[in-house]
Amino acid sequence: MTSILTNTSATIALQTLRSINQQLDTTSNRVSTGQRITSAADGAAYWAIASTLKSDNGSLSALKDAMSLDKNSIDAASAGLNKVIDQLTAIKNALTSATSEQADKSKLQNDIKVALNAIQTYSDNTVMNGSNWLTVKSDATGFSATKNLVAAYSRVGATVSVSKTQLDTSAFILFDNAATASGTAASTTAMTTIASASTFTDVTVAAPTATTGQKGFMDTAYTLTGVGVTVPATVSLKTIDITTANQATISTYLKIVDATTQQLLTGASKLGSMSTLLKSQSDFTQQLMDINTSSIGSLVDANIEEESTKLKALQTQQQLGIQSLSIANSSSQNVLSLFR
Repeated sequence: MTSILTNTSATIALQTLRSINQQLDTTSNRVSTGQRITSAADGAAYWAIASTLKSDNGSLSALKDAMSLDKNSIDAASAGLNKVIDQLTAIKNALTSATSEQADKSKLQNDIKVALNAIQTYSDNTVMNGSNWLTVKSDATGFSATKNLVAAYSRVGATVSVSKTQLDTSAFILFDNAATASGTAASTTAMTTIASASTFTDVTVAAPTATTGQKGFMDTAYTLTGVGVTVPATVSLKTIDITTANQATISTYLKIVDATTQQLLTGASKLGSMSTLLKSQSDFTQQLMDINTSSIGSLVDANIEEESTKLKALQTQQQLGIQSLSIANSSSQNVLSLFR
């Protein structure tokens, strides 16, 4: 039966065409965006997981930037410390030459002074990210010789955490500009080691005390006592003067410089190890980001080959649907021929 009020065939054809158009819109969107899930409506579970991974990747990227800043500070301190060790070697060479009774002490003292000035310059200008780990002020508010460096970001369930690793800068602090003489920046153990290594049968180098002051490696005051010691009886590396010093005192200076150099080499090795650790952690963080990116892709990315093939098929179906609707709509008009 043909009705001029209800065209069932046209209604069915229209429903089919509407369904095809919806599929075509979805497929076209996937082809244009490259994603099969762009919102929670497309797949709530996958969308939530992918969004969490994207958020973690943002945190990992920020962590990598933070590690880069920390590594820059470490590398700067390492570069400055290496320069200082070179100058200490030059001072050691000058002191070795001064042990000869025929040496011109005044000229050798000029070499020592130049090296000491260079050490001060290197130390004061080893600044990175607004901080200096070689020249410090231990009585400044908030000062700590222990630096907390970011190392890793992790998520366990709904809990996220950022782990840190510590670096004790007292192993290589050179100058402490604290207002008081008893600053506590440098390592007591290291200073005691230096004093112990500098003990002679006729000269004893006392470890720093609250009176002499515990500061940086270059400005810690050691007390010299014993036979043959000339003034000054208290000396720090930055005040070494061999112009009028006798052989016993020069030999003591030499031992102090050598022991200090060994301690700073240990500090430099700690910096090198920490730099290597942060580089390794940064590379690992990048690997985690790449894995997350791959996981996100597997969850939300569209298969372009499949979608493009499907797009062609839907376009064909759309054309057929339009033709079917046209045919269905024309059937009611055939009734007019009955009235002619």
